[in-house]
Amino acid sequence: MKHTLIRFLRRLFAITPNELWLTLFACWILFLSGIVAGIVGTPGVIQAVRLRSLLYAKESQVHQMEAEVRTLDAERERLIESRVAQEREIRRVLGYAASDEIIFDFASTERLGD
Repeated sequence: MKHTLIRFLRRLFAITPNELWLTLFACWILFLSGIVAGIVGTPGVIQAVRLRSLLYAKESQVHQMEAEVRTLDAERERLIESRVAQEREIRRVLGYAASDEIIFDFASTERLGD
């Protein structure tokens, strides 16, 4: 394997100008015939690759949203079944405190003792 690679590299770098022109001409003919362009460079292939990556991004976004929906459904079920959870959520939204709750307001700018 190693000797084959060394022979290939020696042969690659020892290419004659005629072989180089023949290789370039063959590549140009393949490009003009559309074989290479049909496989690699057509807008359809490029667009398919872009659309595939967009599909993967949207599928991951769908999975995240489905997880969020499951979380919200669980919370909805909890709120439907539990009267305590309903009262706690109502107080949280309206900013009220229950008789057994203590509220700490750290956003206040007043100082004690001033």
